[in-house]
Amino acid sequence: MKYTVIIPAAGMGSRMHMNYNKVFIRLGDTPVIRMTVEKFEKDPDCEAIHLAGRKGEIDILWGMLEGCAKVKGIHEGGRERQHSIHNVLKAMEPTGYVFVHDGARPFVSQATLDGLKASVALHQAAICGVKPKDTLKRISGDAVEETIDRTSVIAVHTPQAFEYDLLMQAYRHAAENDLSVTDDSMMVEALGKRVHVTASTYDNIKITTEEDLKVAESIVKKGSE
Repeated sequence: MKYTVIIPAAGMGSRMHMNYNKVFIRLGDTPVIRMTVEKFEKDPDCEAIHLAGRKGEIDILWGMLEGCAKVKGIHEGGRERQHSIHNVLKAMEPTGYVFVHDGARPFVSQATLDGLKASVALHQAAICGVKPKDTLKRISGDAVEETIDRTSVIAVHTPQAFEYDLLMQAYRHAAENDLSVTDDSMMVEALGKRVHVTASTYDNIKITTEEDLKVAESIVKKGSE
């Protein structure tokens, strides 16, 4: 199967006490966003890559991604992540399948991509994630309400994969009903569509905090060794 990936890349590094876009951080000599994009450049089933960037950063992104032949467009983002992705969906050419992947998540494995491709081809909508390692508890204030069975939950990663027409329908429905969501799967779930799950890896982290950056540096070091 062939697919197009959308990569929102407009996140600030405020939680790392940085006043610039976190996808511009370099791991070794390579910007995080280029590391992320190269994962899809190397996947033979990825036909096109589209990014959403902040106004004023579009040219910077093009410069960082020079030579990435599958990058077909870098589009101005919106107020929130979901608006940015919707902008890209409306601007890009229709396709069979769409993946959506965080720009600051540069360690997705080929095995995870292959699992998502197989799952979305069967089920129209698929996400990836990992089982939590810690005990989970629901709290109210500073008191425990209940212990959650961690075998029935996952920590959700990206990419998330959908049939193009289904994702477009979900975004139209969200816009018409003023839905605020934290991921694309929530929009598809709001249509009553069942979303299937495949395995990710614990290395597939999103670089958000200073601690994440240290973990990312150790993953790069581990890979080089």
